[in-house]
Amino acid sequence: MPEHMSRSLFAPQKHLLENTVPVVIDRVSSVDSVAVGVWVRAGTRDEPRGKSGLAHMVEHMSFRGTNGPSVRRSSRAIAREFDNLGAYANAYTTKEETVYYVRCLRDHLPKVVGLLSDILVHPSLTADDLAKERDVIAEEIRSYEDEAEEYIFDLAEQYLFGSHPFGMPIVGTLKSVQSLRAGDVRTFHRDRYTTDSVVVTVAGNVDVDRFLDQVQGGLRDLPVGQHVHRRRKPLARPPQEIRLPWQSQQAHLLWHRSTPGYRSASRAALTLLNVILGEGMSSRLNARVRESHSIAYSVYSQLQLFTDVGMLAMYAGMDERNIGRTERMFDQELVKLKNYGVRPAELRRAKEQVRSSRLMSLESLSSRMSLLGKGMLDEGRPEDPFRAIDEVLAVSVDELNCLCSELCDPTTWHRLALVPTDRNTTG
Repeated sequence: MPEHMSRSLFAPQKHLLENTVPVVIDRVSSVDSVAVGVWVRAGTRDEPRGKSGLAHMVEHMSFRGTNGPSVRRSSRAIAREFDNLGAYANAYTTKEETVYYVRCLRDHLPKVVGLLSDILVHPSLTADDLAKERDVIAEEIRSYEDEAEEYIFDLAEQYLFGSHPFGMPIVGTLKSVQSLRAGDVRTFHRDRYTTDSVVVTVAGNVDVDRFLDQVQGGLRDLPVGQHVHRRRKPLARPPQEIRLPWQSQQAHLLWHRSTPGYRSASRAALTLLNVILGEGMSSRLNARVRESHSIAYSVYSQLQLFTDVGMLAMYAGMDERNIGRTERMFDQELVKLKNYGVRPAELRRAKEQVRSSRLMSLESLSSRMSLLGKGMLDEGRPEDPFRAIDEVLAVSVDELNCLCSELCDPTTWHRLALVPTDRNTTG
């Protein structure tokens, strides 16, 4: 299908409920299912000092039980009701938002909206539930620490952002989670789950008027936002070189640095730089480290963009004896990008990768629903994938090379390594 024809198939409509909560609907009449999400502007960066993991705790405890005015549900009742509908329900917390979402058949949407609204607006948040969830999250924290490839990214954010909430793990720490009290959870929910911080998005075969009525009823008890919540921009710390002993068979290497954020004019160029550096089979890191020298199985770059700041990282897992070789390759690839920039053919290939990925994502209802919600929270409007594609296609070689000159100086990158303890016990 030509791209200009595809544009007409993505035309979300924005509505406002009586309590001013935005509802964005992407109607796809050719399917029998829907993906619905409730987005809350409440993430790790909004937590009080010393309360790391609080936003994530609220998300977990919301599924523990509800105490609405007309019905009370236990955690088992919530799970059973979703399963009776054949629906998939889940939630996740990020540094900047918490998202509750459900996939279901269109004929079950009314019941799903009622249940999802109850979880969001009327969670019980009791001390007993907190005690249970502390143990669950403690195991989640330990599971992350067992996965060195995941854990090293948490460490990278800690070294990059320091004491700013961005430097704290989303799940919190064992110490911070144990220190949370039921009053902390209820206060965070009361202050952050309000009409000015919530967005509802849905993609699929939706009866628009009926859906708006359902959401209107479900969120009628959502508190009116009365607080001005200002977010503090993190300041990146000077580059450090850190080596830590770790119980693993592989060494894990991560170089990372700060970048402009999601709202910056460099967003499209940053996306392309990440693709060229370490996304895909033909990326520089994959071609050099894995294909040419066979040092690593897993090697890639990753770009994470928050509203006002970002992090670009390069990762590889390898035998400890190859740490030095891998670091030299990381260094050399950055120097080449800084001094010589990218080739026109590389840029064309990266643009096509981004374009294809964005267009193919429109075939997923969950992805379409996420485009709507993320855009509303970050920019106040649904993200338009075609506008994003146009921005990527408009990036010139000179523009990208200017960004390479700014970001690809190896001396400006943090260097972090987890080294197996059986052969190296000191940093």
